[in-house]
Amino acid sequence: MEMQELEISIDKEGRVQVQVRGAKGDECLAVTKDLENAIGIVSERTLKPEYYERTVTTLGHQHIRR
Repeated sequence: MEMQELEISIDKEGRVQVQVRGAKGDECLAVTKDLENAIGIVSERTLKPEYYERTVTTLGHQHIRR
């Protein structure tokens, strides 16, 4: 699994911007969920291309003989 990072910026008006790195698909929303709940209402969400990628998990190989 790739390391996940959050970059959090707060401007002079107190608006918070969060960028996620190292997450694909719905992982990025899961990573920020608790933070979003603590901060308040999400007024805008921009999804990066990584959101539309899916994580592929390989569990191993099986050999079946007939």
